[in-house]
Amino acid sequence: MSDLARELLDRHEIHELRGAYSRALDYEDFERAHDIFTEDAVVKYRTGDKHGAQEVYEYWRDHVEYQFSLHTVQMPEIEVDGDEATGKWYMLVFYVAPDGRSGHVMGWYEDEYRRIDGTWKISRMDMGIGYDTAGYHT
Repeated sequence: MSDLARELLDRHEIHELRGAYSRALDYEDFERAHDIFTEDAVVKYRTGDKHGAQEVYEYWRDHVEYQFSLHTVQMPEIEVDGDEATGKWYMLVFYVAPDGRSGHVMGWYEDEYRRIDGTWKISRMDMGIGYDTAGYHT
């Protein structure tokens, strides 16, 4: 495979990984945290840092609750360097909170990725919320 083809495939796989993150939250498929994050991942949520895929799973299981959600990511900037990569994404989430409030969140993700046994995973994630129309995430 040429270097260009490898880079394009890597970028595509990272893009799909970001999609898997969104779908895991939207479908409440919290076990997917183990497929998405490395065992030593550092994930920076507004409520504090989570360390490793297991801690992310437990956080999702115990704290992520929506009547409906649609997490989207767009406009990626992905840089690949061998088996490591970085990514910056805009985030837009549409949701209905458990209490019936509906709104949307605008923010960003800054990620680091690591390829482990041929599979890309998130090794570090920082998330920022710029605005939440209904205040559910603040």
